[in-house]
Amino acid sequence: MSTDTIPVIDTEKLNRTTNGDPKLQVEVLALFVAEVERLLAQVEDAEDPQLRGDRLRALAALARNTGAAKLAHEARTLETEISADLSDLSELKAVVSQTTAYVRQFGA
Repeated sequence: MSTDTIPVIDTEKLNRTTNGDPKLQVEVLALFVAEVERLLAQVEDAEDPQLRGDRLRALAALARNTGAAKLAHEARTLETEISADLSDLSELKAVVSQTTAYVRQFGA
């Protein structure tokens, strides 16, 4: 599936998660950005493929729970491809950048 058809943020999911409260959405998205950046750094720094896979699963779950559909998809895809050698993270980094830029439009 092309990621071009996947929304950066599934606003319906975000609305369900926050009961449509705009202030809560800003808080959730601010926490999301901080956690995404932390998890991405852990994925990059992990020398063990098992740890990389664990961090990618955590990243995918965080993204899915927040409504960051495109990031959840990319993290899940990369998780299935992870091997003993550090996989190419360029697409994941690009999607993280795209997602965090989109989220910052919310004021997070």
